[in-house]
Amino acid sequence: MAGAGDAADTFELASYPRYSWPVLVAAARACAVAARPAGAAPSGTQAAQAGELLGWLRTLAAEMPASGPVERASHLTFTAEAASDLGTAPAGPAAGRAALARWDAAVTAWDGLRQPYPLAVALLRSAEAALTAGDRGEATRRLRRAAELADSAGARPLSEEIGLLARNGRIALTGRAADDSRGESGNRGYRGLTAREFEVLRYVAAGRSNPEIAAKLFISAKTASVHVSNILTKLSVSSRGEAAAAAHRLRLFDPGADGTGR
Repeated sequence: MAGAGDAADTFELASYPRYSWPVLVAAARACAVAARPAGAAPSGTQAAQAGELLGWLRTLAAEMPASGPVERASHLTFTAEAASDLGTAPAGPAAGRAALARWDAAVTAWDGLRQPYPLAVALLRSAEAALTAGDRGEATRRLRRAAELADSAGARPLSEEIGLLARNGRIALTGRAADDSRGESGNRGYRGLTAREFEVLRYVAAGRSNPEIAAKLFISAKTASVHVSNILTKLSVSSRGEAAAAAHRLRLFDPGADGTGR
């Protein structure tokens, strides 16, 4: 521990918060992994050492400024990561709900910064928390978006981690709207709609506004608006009502689907 503290003093972490916050986040994650190694029970000594190091990281974080939007997003990520109880007892639903709230704060912060990798990581962690809380629907929604972001960023190790959680949680990473939508054309990619656009169309068909769609899919209202515009163009319609009518007429979704059961 003394060596770690000496290193921190040498590099003066607080003087370079933009670069130091990611270091603290990575260190906090390393503590969590060390305390709960995959496929093995942590030793008491190992968990104690990880807990001691995590406490020291929290002390450093308390002295670290977070003035810009990226720093604030990193701060929220660290807060969510470092809040973990590194004891050996598995977390229960109450702890999962608390962790979910912390990770969702980080998701919201990263969402408007156009940085897909940290957003995907935050979504992955929030999905883990949702599973711990017993909410598979929320876990599925977050995990699917995390997978989409990781794939688009070419982040293979992160994609593999997302896939592992999906397999362990028995979650399909492709949504029904993308994989099993049946229009009169019989084409799963009807008129070129992407998987995300199918998800948005489901909510449009249910009468949801752009802000409501954004909240459901953990995207910005502006991004939701762009998706809706693309959907109108691809369906060759001029309004949300016409898009909803087309979706129902073409039976793109199950009868009675209202976009709220996810």
